[in-house]
Order: sequence, then structure tokens, then C-alpha cells
Amino acid sequence: MATPPHHADLPLEPGTHRLSAKYIGSEDQEESKHLLEEANGVAVMDELVDMIVYLRDRNGIFYSLEDGHLAQAEELLDMTMKEQGLSEVAREVFAIWLVSELLEIRLKKNHQPHQVVQKWDELCVLYTDAKLSDIEKSEPVLMMQRDVFYPKYKEKTITNEEILCLLYHEAKFNVIEGRYPLHPEDYHTLAGIQALIHLGKYNPREHVQAEYRANLVKFYPDHMFQKEKFLFFTRKDESAKCEEQFMTAHARLSEQYEQQDVQTVLGNLYRQYLDICWSYPFYGSAFFKGQVETPTRKFMKMIKSAPDTKVLVAINTEGVSIIDKEKEILLLHAPFDQLLWEFREAEFDGDDDIMPSLFLQFLVEGEQEVTKLLQVYSREAKLMNALINTCVMKKKLSRKDDSVDFVDAGLFPGRNDTSHASKVCNKLDKLCLTTYTKKGECID
Repeated sequence: MATPPHHADLPLEPGTHRLSAKYIGSEDQEESKHLLEEANGVAVMDELVDMIVYLRDRNGIFYSLEDGHLAQAEELLDMTMKEQGLSEVAREVFAIWLVSELLEIRLKKNHQPHQVVQKWDELCVLYTDAKLSDIEKSEPVLMMQRDVFYPKYKEKTITNEEILCLLYHEAKFNVIEGRYPLHPEDYHTLAGIQALIHLGKYNPREHVQAEYRANLVKFYPDHMFQKEKFLFFTRKDESAKCEEQFMTAHARLSEQYEQQDVQTVLGNLYRQYLDICWSYPFYGSAFFKGQVETPTRKFMKMIKSAPDTKVLVAINTEGVSIIDKEKEILLLHAPFDQLLWEFREAEFDGDDDIMPSLFLQFLVEGEQEVTKLLQVYSREAKLMNALINTCVMKKKLSRKDDSVDFVDAGLFPGRNDTSHASKVCNKLDKLCLTTYTKKGECID
């Protein structure tokens, strides 16, 4: 396992555990890299295995474990919780993941990370389109992050500041990486909260516009400030507008907390940041790479078919969202109570390398209730199917009335869920969909 692209800015004091545990900060980059390279080559007979568990706040905790090759994910989670001084509720909130730029896998409690890493190349070949050379260079990192099975309604009841802090850093990562496509005004508000936490209160003599311009990359996803090019022309630079909104948001939030010391209200600021993210249906999702057919007009099909649209498939305990990966916009959100799905292996074709598919059939309400069918092509389709099955099973078990099958394309009374109505606007015209009546008759 290799060091991740980011390291701790503020390493904490070292702690100890079963054998030893150490916080890894930015100044320990070369040391941690060396330790991990050694860990990958440790023979079983040596019995000592070195591991680093990273957190989304850019801290890492180094462990040297006896029989580390047999250590389970649950054990690493418990040790990390203790090192961080987290309360018992953290055991429900977080899980151990193996993360790389090619693939992200949530480990079950009894999984042995050291053993999974040995098979990482095989997993990448099976579940990604990456070239062999890229797979050989890719190294997974152990990460403690939010458990995809932890329901959002429970998260909203958390008051522990340390847990809220870790959730804030993870949400911030997803926002800046473009995984959470938000409304522009929400991006600015989140940047203002983040600035208040990390830059302190707004001071016009200290916080000049040039500083906001330099910090855009740390507070916004790329599409909010990068120039857009169209053929040989470049549209107006959006960065100037973004930095102005950034500064305005910072000043507004600073005024809101004018009478308070920022350090004493960090928990409130974390929650305020999360509260905006919670209002979107894809919050807390696991993300998978896929592609869908791009709709084209009939006369254009005769000339040349459009390339497929690359998407992120976001799956959480509430439903499935489809996000345009390049334009960073939400194309579709289908809650489980309005969804049917099916995994289908790729049919063998001697000429083409066809990917497996996940079919999503969801309810569309209008003058006439119909269902739409979307085919998502992805090497990770089997993983998506397994996650949906588990989420639905857990949701059914949590229902008091198990006689009601809430996963039935929404064709039953009391299905309406308007909790995300103000934040979701499905863009069905940007997807190639097949339309069916409620009786299953294809009409388009």
C-alpha cells in the first residue's frame, strides 16, 4: 500500500496501541512511503506487518502489528477509533475502505486488508478498464471513512464534534472532487463555511481578492472556476466571478458568527456544512464508474453515433443517482421505492469487448404514469448490483411492516418522498431511455 496524494497538515501527538501506532504527517512523507514499501514486502514468517490507516482529514495512523497479515478490518477500525478518541457510535458511522484512483472497495468486518491487497491487481482487471501498466502503478490505501450503509437520518442526530469533523472533511473532499454536483449558491456557501474554519474570520485588510483567487482550487470543484472552451473561442473567465462570490460568502458567514470565537463553534460549522450536503440525495454514496448511451437526433445517427456519456453511479441507503462525470451535473435520482433493477453479464462478442450492464427501471409521474428503463454499462456493474441488494435488504429489515414490499417501482400507495424535491431535477432528456406503461408495454 502506498501513501495517498495528501498528507496531514497538523499531525497529532503519537499514541500507542497493541504494538505501536504513530500519526503520519506531511513531514513524514518519505518515511511513511518507505514503511509502506517495506510492509508490502513483509514475509509472513516475520509476523510483523506495517500498515497506515488514513483519515479524510489528511492524517494517517501507522500501525506495526503482530500477525498483521491476519488483521481484520473490524480490528483496524477499533484501533483507529481508540487512537482518535472517538465514541462508540463511530463504529456504526465509519468503515475501513481500500481506495485507489482506479477502484474503491468497502471492506466487511471480517475482511483481511493485507490479503485483499495481494489480489488488488486481479480486482482492478476484473472491475476497471485501466491499462495493465496503470494497474501495476496503482496502490490501494487503507482509509477510514463513512460507511455507505449508515443511514442519513441517524447521522443527523450526531452531536460528537470529532465525528462531525471527520464527516465534514469527507463531505468537503467529495464536493471539491466534483462527486457532489450542487447548485452554485450552495458551492459558495460551503466555501464560506470552509474559509471561516480554515482562514478565520473575514478581514478586508488581510483577505484580499488575490488570496481568494489562489484558494479556489482548495474550496471549489474545477468546473466552478476554470475557463470553458468552445471550438476556437474561450468563454469569459469564471474565476473572477467565483472569487467575488467566495469573498462575499466568507464575509457573510463571518458576520453571522461575529460575536463568537470560531474555535468554540466548530461543531456548529461542521453541522452547517453537512446540513447543505444532506439536502442532496447522493450524499453518503459509494461511487462507481460507468457509461450510458448519449441521446442523438435521428438524422445525426445516420451520420455518426455520439460517444457514450461517462457517468458516476452514486448508491446509498436511499437510492441510485446518475451523475454526468464531465459536466458534473445530476442526470437522475431514483429512490428505491420507485426502482427496479437487474444485473446482466456481457454477452460474448468476438469483435467487441462489451461490458456488463445494470438496468434501472424507475417510475416517472406525469399526465400518465410510466416507467423508464436505463442501461448503465460498467465493469463495476456486479458490485453495484450487490450494493443495491444489500441496501434494499437492510431497508426492508428496518421496516416494521415486512409484509410491504417498498421496492416495487413505486406502484403502491404512500410511496411519495418529497424530502429531496427542491434539490432534484432529473434531466431525462440527456439520457437514452425506453418507456413502458405500468402494464409493461413498451411505448417508446
